[in-house]
Amino acid sequence: MKRRTFIRKAGLATAGMFAVPYLLPSGRLFAGTGDRLVNHVVVVLFAGGVRHQESVDQSYLAAQGFPTTGNLLQNMLAGNAPTNNLIYTPWQPILSTPLAKHGTLFKELRYATGPTGHFNGHTAAITGNYTDVSLDLNVNPDYPTVFEYYRKHTDPARSAINSWWMSEGLGPYPALNYSRNGMYGPMYGANYLRPATTFGGYGLEYLSEAITFQPDDVTKISSMKNFLDKNFDKTAADYPGILNTSEDREKIKSFIYETLNKTSMGQIEWPLPPGISTAELTGDLVNMAYAWQVLDTFSPELLVINSFDLDTCHFNFTNYLSYMHKADYGVGWLWSKIQQHPVLANDTILICMPDHGRNELPNSVYDANGLRAFDHTSDENSRRLFALIVGPADKVKQNEIVGDAFNPVGETVDLVPTVAHILGFHEYIPGGFLPGRILEEAFV
Repeated sequence: MKRRTFIRKAGLATAGMFAVPYLLPSGRLFAGTGDRLVNHVVVVLFAGGVRHQESVDQSYLAAQGFPTTGNLLQNMLAGNAPTNNLIYTPWQPILSTPLAKHGTLFKELRYATGPTGHFNGHTAAITGNYTDVSLDLNVNPDYPTVFEYYRKHTDPARSAINSWWMSEGLGPYPALNYSRNGMYGPMYGANYLRPATTFGGYGLEYLSEAITFQPDDVTKISSMKNFLDKNFDKTAADYPGILNTSEDREKIKSFIYETLNKTSMGQIEWPLPPGISTAELTGDLVNMAYAWQVLDTFSPELLVINSFDLDTCHFNFTNYLSYMHKADYGVGWLWSKIQQHPVLANDTILICMPDHGRNELPNSVYDANGLRAFDHTSDENSRRLFALIVGPADKVKQNEIVGDAFNPVGETVDLVPTVAHILGFHEYIPGGFLPGRILEEAFV
């Protein structure tokens, strides 16, 4: 079998795209054996700033002075689509019944404190701790991430190949796969991918041209590596970064090689309705398509992905509605694929939650349709969130709605304890690390 390396040109392309695999350190602390609800959790941070009005409140254009209302998220939520004043092209739902019928909708959660910025919102969701205005976007967070908790406190130990963090954009988001906390850190982090870079653009240009070595070449390279490791005081494992076992490293390399080939040959299955051109793909849909490639190949126990195109709401309300509708289709498509998978079906819980909301009042920007745009400047409306928890009927309460505008139930920081509860390691996390609680209202 041919092995592809990432020596020539790859170094230019891989920075910030995915974690280069090295050897996994041995030894664990606080290993736990708690009971699980299921063996797989997929978290979709429905991100970019989602206003409650256009999402769960289904007000559509009411904020713009039109009487038309309707549900843009027909794969996720129950409710009829808008019937007039359509400024987006509706896609037929991929699911016969919305996800809310197969789980519990927390209709009102709160992003309780801290600025409602995207990285702040992602950090609060992934670490289970709010951040303040002093957040440095160039460093890993202070508090451990859900990936670190999962890998450190699950017994028997899980390697990094069992946990993945996949973002639609780069920027500071690769930093969220592990923290600077001395009890945790990169040895417990997740593998990170930004698919649009790894499998498109520079990824295809550089990685697809990397040298292919024959088995005898690999043997020689391995011998050279062993020689250098013995004669110098540093090995790859001495440097910060996500660490994989040698076996998992080969699996990841093969996955990237095969996925690049499928991409270049047009064999990637996209989350699009029948007859819809790939010109309609968004960055969010691309991220979900490659998230499925990871799920289908590795069946990881923990995978977190985000959408981000909804951030266009700052200046283009029309596109914001269209992107929200498409991201909803991607979530439904991903769930339908999970239900057809021999390992993931009936053993997966899906959690969808925005990073934060958006302002109640518009800014001064109008789009081409004369619709006002909205920012997120930490007003009370930008702290309104929802969460949808979906899973097997014997584990997750079906067709339940919890909370309302006058009685919010839950907070952003409850996501990590909830994931820890589902995967059975919550009770082994040291006291004082997680201020949130398990969203117990969702579970049977």
